Amino acid sequence: MIKENNYIWDNWAGNQSCLAENYFEPETEEQIIEIVQLAVKNKKKIRVVGSGHSFSPIAISDEILISLKKHRKLIAANRDSITCQGGMYLHELYTIMKTNQLSFPNFGVINKQTISGALATGTHGSGLTHKSLSAQIEKLRIITASGDPMEITRDTLWKINDKEFNLWEAASISLGLFGIVTEVTLKCEPLFYLKSEESVIDFNEFLESMDDYARCYEYFKAWWFPHTDKVYLFKAKRIEKDQYNKKDQWIQYTEEQKKRDIEIDILTTPLFVKSNHNPSIIPEINSYCLNYFFTPRTKIGNSFEILVHEETIPMVVSEYGLSMLNNNHKKALKEFRDTLERSEQKIHFPIDLRYTAAEDSLLSPSYQQNTFYIGMCVREYREKKTHPSMQLFFEVMKKYNARPNWGKLSDLSKIALEEIFPGINDFRELRNNMDPNGIFLNKFLKTFL
Repeated sequence: MIKENNYIWDNWAGNQSCLAENYFEPETEEQIIEIVQLAVKNKKKIRVVGSGHSFSPIAISDEILISLKKHRKLIAANRDSITCQGGMYLHELYTIMKTNQLSFPNFGVINKQTISGALATGTHGSGLTHKSLSAQIEKLRIITASGDPMEITRDTLWKINDKEFNLWEAASISLGLFGIVTEVTLKCEPLFYLKSEESVIDFNEFLESMDDYARCYEYFKAWWFPHTDKVYLFKAKRIEKDQYNKKDQWIQYTEEQKKRDIEIDILTTPLFVKSNHNPSIIPEINSYCLNYFFTPRTKIGNSFEILVHEETIPMVVSEYGLSMLNNNHKKALKEFRDTLERSEQKIHFPIDLRYTAAEDSLLSPSYQQNTFYIGMCVREYREKKTHPSMQLFFEVMKKYNARPNWGKLSDLSKIALEEIFPGINDFRELRNNMDPNGIFLNKFLKTFL
């Protein structure tokens, strides 16, 4: 087991860092238990770091950090489920799944996270019939704050005095507060194939038709290009394997488009770097990228090829989930657009617009409500301070009681969280009972939970 003292850790985006007293890379569950027992004995806090793909301070600690990068083996791949150790990276898991002709019903776009980190923060894709990746959890094996292994399934109950809780509902999106995930079993389905159509429409037309598209297509998302008033649509439906095998008849995706897709990061990175010092050029960059790289096309591929892609340009990201009742989500999106265009702030593309179905995880932004997500980013921004354009985004989202993505930047207070997450007090009660000394808390999470 690797151990280092006074270890400097930085996240992928470079906007979060810490100096930890002790850093460990355990290889076995027994070693993980030893570390937890060490923390208990010395009254130290523990946080687990994955690939550093969270943009909030959720993972940082100045006491004990654990990386599971040496605890990431496949345990079993069955016909309808897959089991792996908690440190496996999503791209590794996806490779194994493809080899075994397996898929999840939906995916988060990025494949760099560890599986336990993606589950803990509520990573999600887009589609009104699908929930977050955490909804696929059949079983979690964790090391609790007492140093004991515990297995959690959908039927696991936890009693506090006369009150009974479903532990899965808290542990499925846990922020790492119930224990260290050593193994996870996820429900799968057979590998499937998709036809994806991509096109451009005006912003106002999108506002009118967005929910219709979301109901019509199993997989639907959009990218709004700020300061252009244009929206790029991704609409995908399942096709049969024999249609996939004849994909050349369906594909409308030219060699020139493929070439440009390969070049996009190389060509745009210097532009983003320059624009952070000169924001006035951002509208021109966004317009250029839309017109040059994001031209209409039709793609055919398996679920991984269509729903997952590589992301190489570092960025900081914020995302909030909005209720769809009474067109709350449309009002929020329009107000954000109008507020942005009246302001002096300039925002990089894309503004990511996605949907998910209501789910049972207490800390999910989609808890008990179908949800529309708005996500914004600042590319090639490695500052510790929050970018002023992101603060503008925060202010609009708060007006609509939007729920934050825990792994991304937000500025909600404890009181606001109690108002917008109906299950947060149950989560707190469970966390306090299972970890009364707050071993898995850090300063950031202690503020809320």
